[in-house]
Parts: sequence; C-alpha cells; structure tokens
Amino acid sequence: MGTLRSRVFEGMPQRDAISWNSVISGCFSNGWHGRAVEHLSEMWFEGLEIDSVTMLSVLPACAELGYELVGRVIHGYSVKTGLLWELESLERGVDENLGSKLVFMYVKCGELGYARKVFDAMSSKSSIHVWNLLMGGYAKVGEFQESLFLFEKMHDSGIAPDEHTVSCLVKCVTSLYSARDGLVVHGYLLKLGFGAQCAVCNAMISFYAKSNMTEEALLVFDGMPHRDVISWNSIISGCTFNGLHSRAIELFVRMWLQGQELDSATLLSVLPACAQLRHWFLGRVVHGYSVKTGLIGETSLANVLLDMYSNCSDWRSTNKIFRNMDQKNVVSWTAIITSYTRAGLFDKVAGLLQEMALEGIRPDTFAITGALHAFAGNESQKHGKSVHAYAIRNGMEKVLPVTNALMEMYAKCGKMEEARLIFYGAASKDMISWNTLIGGYSRNNLANEAFSLFTEMLLQFRPNAVTMTCILPAAASLSSLERGREMHTYALRRGYLEDDFVANALMDMYVKCGALLLSRRLFDRLSSKNLISWTIMVAGYGMHGRGRDAIALFEQMRTSGIMPDAASFSAILYACSHSGLRDEGWRFFDAMRREHRIEPRLKHYTCMVDLLTNTGNLREAYEFIESMPIEPDSSIWVSLLNGCRIHRDIKLAEEVAERVFELEPENTGYYVLLANIYAEAERWEAVRKLRNKIGGRGLREKTGCSWIEARGKVQVFIAGNRNHPQGERIAEFLDEVARRMQEEGHDPKKRYALMGADDAVNGESLCGHSSKLAVAFGVLNLSEGRPIRVTKNSRVCTHCHEAAKFISKMCSREIILRDSNRFHHFEQGRCSCRGYW
Repeated sequence: MGTLRSRVFEGMPQRDAISWNSVISGCFSNGWHGRAVEHLSEMWFEGLEIDSVTMLSVLPACAELGYELVGRVIHGYSVKTGLLWELESLERGVDENLGSKLVFMYVKCGELGYARKVFDAMSSKSSIHVWNLLMGGYAKVGEFQESLFLFEKMHDSGIAPDEHTVSCLVKCVTSLYSARDGLVVHGYLLKLGFGAQCAVCNAMISFYAKSNMTEEALLVFDGMPHRDVISWNSIISGCTFNGLHSRAIELFVRMWLQGQELDSATLLSVLPACAQLRHWFLGRVVHGYSVKTGLIGETSLANVLLDMYSNCSDWRSTNKIFRNMDQKNVVSWTAIITSYTRAGLFDKVAGLLQEMALEGIRPDTFAITGALHAFAGNESQKHGKSVHAYAIRNGMEKVLPVTNALMEMYAKCGKMEEARLIFYGAASKDMISWNTLIGGYSRNNLANEAFSLFTEMLLQFRPNAVTMTCILPAAASLSSLERGREMHTYALRRGYLEDDFVANALMDMYVKCGALLLSRRLFDRLSSKNLISWTIMVAGYGMHGRGRDAIALFEQMRTSGIMPDAASFSAILYACSHSGLRDEGWRFFDAMRREHRIEPRLKHYTCMVDLLTNTGNLREAYEFIESMPIEPDSSIWVSLLNGCRIHRDIKLAEEVAERVFELEPENTGYYVLLANIYAEAERWEAVRKLRNKIGGRGLREKTGCSWIEARGKVQVFIAGNRNHPQGERIAEFLDEVARRMQEEGHDPKKRYALMGADDAVNGESLCGHSSKLAVAFGVLNLSEGRPIRVTKNSRVCTHCHEAAKFISKMCSREIILRDSNRFHHFEQGRCSCRGYW
C-alpha cells in the first residue's frame, strides 16, 4: 500500500500540502523514516508551507533516526512561524500534540535538557504518554531521583499511571536501593490495581532481592496468579544473591518439575548456588541440560560452570570445559587459574599464563591475583616475581587486591622484607593488607615484628576475627601466655569466639603456651567442633606427653562421625611417638593406609621413625627408612641419629651421621649432635676431631637461647652469657643447685656442646646453659605457686633436663619447658616425657 501511494504521488502533475503530508505520513507508517525526512526537504525546497500536520509526521522519523539537528531545525521553524510558541513566553503555552512529538524526538536523541524545556512550556500535559517519555528518559541516563520527582508531579496533576509508568517507577526505586520508597511504591501499585500484573511483580521481586529483603520477594512471588520465566529467574537469582543457596536450588527444582522452560539466565542464577553448596550432582545435571539445549556455547554460562566445578574441587571437569570452549575471555582464564590453584596444581599456573598471552588475552587484576595466590601456595618466588614485574609494567601494582596478593606471595615464600616494602609503599591499605603482613610475620617466626605491626594497626583499624587468627600464632611461637590471654579477652568482648578459625587459633595458642587445661576447656565449650579443632587437641596432648589421652580423643572424634585426614594421623602418630606407644602407633599407621586410603607422607614416616627410636628399636627404624617408597629427607635420619644418642649406639650413629651430612653439610646442629654422642661415650678424641672438622669448614655453631615471660616482659637468656642484670643472683642459685645435686648423688657428666675433657671449661658450660638460666630467673622472680614457663629454641640437653627435674623438687615448683620438639612438665622431680624426647 505504501509503495502504491508513493507511485501515485510521483505521478501527480501538481501536489499540494495535503499530498505531501499524506505521503510523508505513509512513509513514516511503513518505517521508511529516511524517505519521510527526504520528502520534507523536497517539500521545503519547493516552497510549500509546512504545517503542524507535517511536523507531527516528520518529528517521530527524526527521533527514530537520531536526526537531532533536523529536529531542531523543525523546532526553530515552528517557533518562527508561530506554530509553536516560544519557550520563554509562558503566557501562551506550547501545543500539546506538537510538544509531545518534540519531547519524544529530544528524548530519543539524548537531549533531555531541550526535552524538559519543551515539556515545561506545554499548555496542557493531560497525556500520560508525554510523562512516560520524560520519566523514561531520565531513568535511562541514571537520573532516577528526577524521574521520581516527575512522577510525584504527575500524581499531583491527577493523571493516572499506566503499565509503562509503573515499570519505569519500579526501575528507579530498584536502582536507588531505597527500601522506604520501594515499599511506598509497592503499596501505591497495589492500591491502583497493578499489583497482580506479571511485569510489575517481576520488577518488585527484583527490587526486594536487591534490597536484601528476600522474604518480601518470596511473598510477592508466591502471591503471583501467573508466572513467566522472568519471574522464576528473578526469585532464584535473588535467593542466590542474598546467600539463600538452598532456597534457590529448591525453587529451581520446582520450576523444572512444573515444566517451565529454562533459559540461560535460569542456569546462570542457579549454578552459583550449586557452587557455594558444592552441590556437585545438580551442577552436573544442569551442565547436561546446557549441552543438550546448546546453551553451553554461551561463554558466560561456560564461565559459571567453570566456577561451579572449581568450587566442587573437580578440576578435571573444569579443564575439560575450558579446553572445549570456542570463545574464551579473561574471565574464563581467571576461572581455570583459580581451579588449578584450588586443586593444588600450582606448577601448571605458569603454563596457563603463557597460553593466555599467546592467545592475546591480557590478564586483568583478577587473573593476576589468582596467579599470585597459586605461586604463594607453591612458594614459587621466581614466577611470583615475573607476575610482579608484569603488574608494575601495566600499572596494576598499586591496585589494592594485587598489592595484598603480592604481600601474601612474598610472605609465603619467606621474603618478609619484600612484603614489608610493598606494604609501606601501598597507596592505600585495608584490613586485608594489615592481616596479610601480620600473618606473614607470624608464619615466618617473626613474632616481635608481628606484635609491633599489630600495635601500629590499632591506631588506624579495629582488629577483626581474621586479625586474631593472624596474631595468635605469634603469641604461641613466643609462648607468651599473657599476650595470648589479652587476645582471648579481646576476642570474647567482640564476639569473635563464634568464628571457628579464631577458636581454633586460641586453642593452639594455649597448647603451645603450655596451658593444656585451658585449651581443653575451650575445646569442650565449642558449640561445633570441626576436624581442625579435634586435630589441635590431639596434637596438644601429644606435645605434652599424654599419649593415652590423645588416643582416647582421636577415637572419640571418629565415633562422632568426623573422618581423620593426613594432618590428624600425623598428630596421633606424633602423640604415640612421644609417649612410647609402639603397638598403638603401628595400628594407626596401618589404619591410615588400609582403612582411610591416605598415602603416608614424609611427616608420617618421621613420626614412625621417632616412635621406633624412642622405644629402642634402632635397627628396625633403620630398615624402615630403607624400605620407604619415598626418598627420606634429613629430618628422618636426624630422628634416628637422636635415637642413637638416647640409646648410645655409636656405631649406628656414625653410619647415620654420614647420611645426614650428605643431605645437609652446612647444618651445624647435626655436627653438635654427633659430638654430644661422642662426649657421652667419653670419646674425647673423636669430639676434638669433629670440632676441628667444623672449624676447618668455617661452620659456626647455632647459638642456643631460652626465654621466660615475667611481669609483662620477656627475658631472653643466651648460653654462656652472664650479662643479665640478675646474673650474680642466678649464678649463686645455680651453684646451690649444683651443690645440692652432688650431695644427693646427682652428678651429671660434663660432656656437651663440642667441649673437651677440661673440667673447668665444662663446669662453666653447664652453668651457662640457657634453659637453666631461664628456670633460675623464674624461681627467683615469680611468686610461689605460679608455674615457671620457659621456651627454648632447640632440644633441651640431658643436664638441663636433670637440673629442671631437681629444681622442681627442691623448690616445690611446677616447671613447664617447651623445647623445639615437645613440652616437658616437671613436678616433684618427675618429667611428663618419661624419657621419650
């Protein structure tokens, strides 16, 4: 019809304004917007008068084409000819029909300022259409408050809204996250009778979900007479967004069972819930549906599937999806990097970064932080440094998540100076920054630095639960019970004890500060005990020589339905070793392999060697090491070497020492251990030769030290150092101890620390042992009845051990000594280790 009209028009010998208006209107009605504007130009060129009818046809065409300039020319013409009164002359307003078309044209062309001027000058605004146009225009550019202001004016003018008004209104309220306005609008819509409309309900569900009012969203959803796919997607997405993952999955299953068609938005809404709950089976079902329907081809859906399988620890499925993707974006690469990191495949991440670069995908901050987390877990400083260099070149180093990830990487690689420089060079810091560095200091045995930074942090931030888990290990490493109790009090006041990580860190702190009873009380009060809680308590009993209690607790854990892991078995084997429970240790070692299918690692083999050597089965321990399916490291051989010292098997000790020296030739501690074995056998010539050997190689003996906390201060004692302010008092006390020991028949041989047979030298060495100095300080300075808690950075020697036993009886004091291997509780001349150390 449009073509026929155009032909008739072209064949007319004479054409008037009515003819031109008719053909222009026809072109617009058929969607020929460009031709309508061309006809206007021709009409103008022929000098024919342009009237309001012409403009009403051409202005919408200009709007659809975005011809703002043409529209403004027509606007100017209408003002000049009087068809439209000038905007400044408010005595006579703009014609409503022509004004509506101008508003439409300006809104479509993005000129809201001109649209508003025309609108304000209109003599009448009775049409809901023009209100909707302007409200929608403001909402489109994000000026939601202005759109709501117009709605209020419309309402005051007595104009009833329609569905378009309602849709725009809800969009504005949703975008503003104004819960109060949303509730008012919802009530208004119900009053007007729009509350049951599907589009309105969908918008309200979206509003309530984004406002964290999920129950209200569910009420709207449940009250809907009719639901479409948008309704289901909105409520499922809302539940997932607000952490109601189980409810989201339940709704998804309902939707599917009711036969509602699923689209990609549905799958994108439910898969994150499957990921968070690790609902692997349903995730696979959804995956199968996406393959069957062809939705898997959408990159966004494939990315969400990658994340789901990654959260479910199924890195093989993640890898398969990734490799089959036709289009991969930076999100896809980040997801696969995260998956490999979670699976512990840290060494493969460097290869992924190279692949990514070859495909021309530039890593963003998420990919960079993901890679840094991988290299932190792998302690791969080389790869971490290359990523650091990339971040610097691309201006990402100062981005806070990247800064924090860099600090974590360097801290886990033991490079605390680099981590510190990044921290103090950061443009901004958040709680994660502070916690990362504090945790790094704690992990790297820099407890004093951790506490210093913690004190600095208190001036700017209030510690959170994560801070507690970072600083408590520092108190544990120092055996600083007073500081640990302060942290406990703070955590109690802030309600952080509800956090499993904080509760476990507190238990571990009390264990390592020698307060086993306090740790057990905290353990018993836990409302929910996870595997880590049980493992800490089992390991604590083991450290304190209470193997039977450790076994009872381990069995209680299994009875309660918690299955042990590799760390749990390491703890129970350690406990058996330090209590000489040989048969029980073998039973657990066999159960680990046969019942629980856990492959033993080096630490498990080390515990078994410790167990065999402590119980005097040195040859069996040697054969056990030789039969290991994995290569033994120096710690296993040293465990056997220490057993040779305890049971005075010099021949085997020499054989084992050769293995140790091959693996770690620079470690002086091992030479000292062998020298002490010779000294105990009074083979002084062998001691001298070993001493000359060490001197010739330029090795220096590690300085032994011990420390004790008293009146809020830590006192450190170094072997042989008499410069302490109370040095004379301590020496007098130890002389008295030595005299009393001799009188009562305790005369320990003077044979330690690479010394020869000179009695004078040996006597000085024995009096200078650091743990004895610390114990003496505790007796002289701590009130009676208070336990003396001493920490030593190496294994306690036999002489100090015997002296501590004697002092505990002589002074009726409880002495708790923590060496590098275990705890020793001395009471009334007895030690909890019973010789297994």
